[in-house]
Amino acid sequence: MDLLPENLQSFLQHPTISFLRNTTQGQVTAQLANLRSAYVQPYIIDPLSTFLTSTSAAAMPDLLSVFMLVVILFISLKILDYARRLVMFWVMLAFRLVFWGSLIGLGLYVYQVGVENAGRDLGWLWGVTMGFVEDFHTRSGSPAGGWVPGAGSGSGSGKQGNRGGFWG
Repeated sequence: MDLLPENLQSFLQHPTISFLRNTTQGQVTAQLANLRSAYVQPYIIDPLSTFLTSTSAAAMPDLLSVFMLVVILFISLKILDYARRLVMFWVMLAFRLVFWGSLIGLGLYVYQVGVENAGRDLGWLWGVTMGFVEDFHTRSGSPAGGWVPGAGSGSGSGKQGNRGGFWG
């Protein structure tokens, strides 16, 4: 037990685990019998048996009707499962096509304009996005101690008021 990590050692020394280790099958059988006599018998089995014996034989459905109901339920669940799998196939196919198409399109863009220009365009897009996020946080009245994008990275203007930019 010395080779186990500390969190597993503390878990294995928990009183519940040690109780389960020391419990014999006879004790478990006695506990389950007590559980059945205290809860299952009076609350589930007895009411169900009185309900089944109180109904008349004419009101009870015949075995063929019950069997047909189970078969119809089984077939309808199989059809619904097939429809779910079919829809999920087409949705996942669409997501895969969009993902791989955008990846190939991005690769073609980088190939056409070059790595340096693509990096410059990515930096411009990142700056525009962070500008919108900063402006949103400024206008939403986020607390001064909250997360401010660009803080510490030197990309912010340092002013929290109206900057006279795109929105002002």
